[in-house]
Amino acid sequence: MSDAPGQQPWQNPRHPQHPHPQQGQPPYPQHGQQQHPQQGQQPYPGPGGRTDLLKNTNPGASTSTPFVWVLVVLPLVQLVGLAFWDIPDYLERATTFTPGAYQSPFTPGYLAYMGVALLVYALMVVFSWLDHRALVAKGIVKPFPWPWAFLTIVYVIGRSVVVKRRTGGGLAPLWLFIAVYLITIVVAFSVFISAFVEFAQTVPSLPTAP
Repeated sequence: MSDAPGQQPWQNPRHPQHPHPQQGQPPYPQHGQQQHPQQGQQPYPGPGGRTDLLKNTNPGASTSTPFVWVLVVLPLVQLVGLAFWDIPDYLERATTFTPGAYQSPFTPGYLAYMGVALLVYALMVVFSWLDHRALVAKGIVKPFPWPWAFLTIVYVIGRSVVVKRRTGGGLAPLWLFIAVYLITIVVAFSVFISAFVEFAQTVPSLPTAP
């Protein structure tokens, strides 16, 4: 039977505009729906829109090495140098001028202190390199570069951040290093303050106005 005169095809129920989907057939994709479900879901981007592809590449792996533990306690050795340095005498030599006589502030005690400081600095670089090699031998993917040890505290901080991302742990050396660093600062500050007070007591008082 033909359509009624004057009736449009979409007005006739025998000519639907859109056929109904068959049973089991998914409806038309909605707006924003993925057209290619076979594609894998991309990892969620991190800060700055970049994805850390190396995150959790070594889950549960051990990052403890004997070198990193020596590295984090080395600043305490530098305090030993303070025992050789007579700071009040150094301040007196540096601030006192005697005509016809020269008193060098670079006393043997001061040179010993500087020698200990340079030795600690060199050992920190060496042990950072050894620690980096040990991490590579353990299979840690791209550990923190050891040349950052030339900036002293940067290597320990960067190493801890990287191994945390790779393995999910390994922050114990960082906490110990922070504790050692704070102890070093407090002790050195106390020694210098005490030495300055002792030096100030040897300086003659300024003449008062009549």
